[in-house]
Amino acid sequence: MYRILVPNAETRKAFDVISILTYTFPDVPMICGNTEGTMSIKRHLECIFRGKAEVLRTDNAVLCVEDFCAIADKYKDNQIVFVPAEEKTIAHFYKFVEKYGQKNYVYILPKVEVYHQFRDKKALNDFCSENKLSAPIHYKVEEIDNLRPEQFPVLLKPCVGSGSEGQYRLYKWEDYADFIREEVSKKPYLVQELIPNGHDVQGTFYLYHNGEMVDAYSHQRIRTSPPTGGVTVLSKLHINLPLIAEGKKILDKAGWNGLVMLEFLLDERTGKYKVIEANPRVWGSIMLSEFSGRNLLSNYVRLCMNQSPLFNYRTEETYIRWFFPVDVLSYVKKLGKIKGFWNFKNTCFINWSYASTWSAIQFNLSNLFSMKNIKRFFRH
Repeated sequence: MYRILVPNAETRKAFDVISILTYTFPDVPMICGNTEGTMSIKRHLECIFRGKAEVLRTDNAVLCVEDFCAIADKYKDNQIVFVPAEEKTIAHFYKFVEKYGQKNYVYILPKVEVYHQFRDKKALNDFCSENKLSAPIHYKVEEIDNLRPEQFPVLLKPCVGSGSEGQYRLYKWEDYADFIREEVSKKPYLVQELIPNGHDVQGTFYLYHNGEMVDAYSHQRIRTSPPTGGVTVLSKLHINLPLIAEGKKILDKAGWNGLVMLEFLLDERTGKYKVIEANPRVWGSIMLSEFSGRNLLSNYVRLCMNQSPLFNYRTEETYIRWFFPVDVLSYVKKLGKIKGFWNFKNTCFINWSYASTWSAIQFNLSNLFSMKNIKRFFRH
């Protein structure tokens, strides 16, 4: 018998992952990872998902390793499919395997050194440059003071991290202020050329098994929050074959295995896309994969359970939308001036589609009134 373990079950992404897999594999029990480990969160998760919630304290590496072991022992008569949802949790899982072995977990992941290479933006940039693959020009932090004027502007970003947190743009030497120097000294940073007019961002998404590409697709952003660049609110499936092939070169060279997203940025000076980072895990818009019939997530699980992949491509254009609360709040802030806002054709909805109505209502209301999301709305 198989079970499916989805860590960090209280997150928006995990809600969609669990909803999709419950819908697709109704006879395979879910195990929801309870990050806080409290009884109140356990009851909350089990009420929403109607499945088992087990302690999996992903904020602490030592505790998380022991929790992985405890889950394996509790369900020792089952095979447990590990879903690689969050980067930090995957790193803890590698430590668990190193200490205790695979036990009764089944998964598709790259070699640990390849995983960390793709998680680290500088290591990925170095890898692409060394192999003459598409990537921005980059420098060492200690080279900033010696850059020529024509080498500016540059972008400083943490080697490991997500989003724009901790990033700095330098347009000239004088911008390298003391407070930035202090921050950069605290952890590893990557210094990249700042690509001008860098708004054309495209993601390519892959599933690899035994070193071979099972399938891939790409999507195109239509609307983000905030509009200047942030989380994707609306995007559509867009099969960019040349870009998918460019990403495949990188993954084949590295010997990739499992799920991964590559993010490319168009350099209008050369007309070429350059890879700016990788997300070696399940991505936030994974639902579009299932809705479009590419099935990268469900095929990951099928392959873990020794089943053949299933493909049922849709021929019409398909979209994914974070309608509530993000797009609704943007609509209110813009006084209703968003073109095509009420067009819902061929669209799946983050934190709604694939879930039961009651689960979706519970989850969205509990997240809507969290202080974190309220602060984010007023900040943007």
